[in-house]
Amino acid sequence: MRGVLAALILLAMLAAPAAAEAPGYPVVRPGVSLSFPADHGAHPAFRTEWWYATGWLRTESGEELGFQVTFFRSRPSLADGNPSAFAPHQVLFAHAALSDPKLGRLLHGQRIARQGFGLAEAATGDTDVAIGDWGLRRAADGRFLAKAKGEGFALDLALNPTQPPLPQGQGGYSRKGSKPEQASYYYSVPQMKAAGSLVRGGKAVRVTGQAWLDREWSSTLLDPAAVGWDWVGLNLDDGGALMAFQVRDGGGRALWTGG
Repeated sequence: MRGVLAALILLAMLAAPAAAEAPGYPVVRPGVSLSFPADHGAHPAFRTEWWYATGWLRTESGEELGFQVTFFRSRPSLADGNPSAFAPHQVLFAHAALSDPKLGRLLHGQRIARQGFGLAEAATGDTDVAIGDWGLRRAADGRFLAKAKGEGFALDLALNPTQPPLPQGQGGYSRKGSKPEQASYYYSVPQMKAAGSLVRGGKAVRVTGQAWLDREWSSTLLDPAAVGWDWVGLNLDDGGALMAFQVRDGGGRALWTGG
């Protein structure tokens, strides 16, 4: 499940000019090795970054629900060189959603704030990103702790990896277009065990399930002709995982595919 609003935010952030037209941003290049736990944390020099958790939850009564919790970080170039503490050097977005088949629609919520002043932070060195009372951080035992809420729901989840991070593309260098710089550094953490609580209607219930975490950062990703990005991540029963995506134009034709 991918939030509709989150997808719109992504497209707005990623429909960016080529790196050559964006001085001051690092260019994604092949041959750069991922390093942990540092790459779990923020990469503030890059234009765009996200922590994208999706998955399935089951309540003790047997209800099956989908969820999504995503944090985005963006570095607007307009703030470069501005010494003011109020300048938006880093802007954070967040989106959360709950999919309940009985409702037939998504329940969702969102946050946005500039970094600083205790409003929002995205730490380097390890995962610790927050906007107000929403947050995603990696605990000392390796679990990712997620808190978010929206229209009639609140999530408080621990996402426990069962496998090492999976580098996407060529060792983490993932092409998104025909130009080499149209790429991201990208890894996934599939087959995560989820556990925690879900509050609906003022009542808290225990939930367990499976999750998938995507991590990407870049300075330019999409071809200017791109209008859509379709993605699927599958946790397979045998412990394997499959990811596939396509970047498409206004006519629905694939501009780039990967997986």
